[in-house]
Amino acid sequence: MNQTPRLVNRILLILIGFLLLLCGAHLMLTAFAADYAQRWQVIASGAGAWFGNLLTINTLPGQKDSWVWILIAAFLICIILLMLWWITVQGRGRGGDYVSKYFADENTPGRIEISPNAVDQMLRHFLGRRSDIISINISVWNLLPEAGLRVKVQPRKGTAPGPLGRDVARAARLAQEALGVSGPVLVYVVVGTRSRFARTERVI
Repeated sequence: MNQTPRLVNRILLILIGFLLLLCGAHLMLTAFAADYAQRWQVIASGAGAWFGNLLTINTLPGQKDSWVWILIAAFLICIILLMLWWITVQGRGRGGDYVSKYFADENTPGRIEISPNAVDQMLRHFLGRRSDIISINISVWNLLPEAGLRVKVQPRKGTAPGPLGRDVARAARLAQEALGVSGPVLVYVVVGTRSRFARTERVI
């Protein structure tokens, strides 16, 4: 329900996994294949000599160091910034208020905002006092054209998830109708340790 670029993430994971597989195969061949290790030693020695010559040619005037190191440092900084940016774009889309609309009324113009807590209370009201639900958590996601609603439900052990999910979805639709809005609704039923050890008399 969020805006995580899943396809790009999968492609990157495949590429990274393939590179790690090649590195692992290279290390195995280097450790156990003498001919491959010798050829690799020759290639590595040639690459090291070429890089050392490159540093010598591009040494800064009056300095011991080459400006190539500056390019390498700048490249690494760009990689770090790209990684930080990529982390920030994961899981975006979670919103604040479920309803936030401006009405340009001539007499009383203004904005109406409804928080997820109000939706939570309405959902509990439509569900009634049920002993098969331990907790309910509401979150709002910014989608187009209208915001989406994610309802996380933790049932008690032994509760059938199908009927419970349908009841929660029906209650969410009733809450949307009461608010005069629509949009996608995701019912997320989870089971954890709390479901196993919660007391039977606990209700919402």
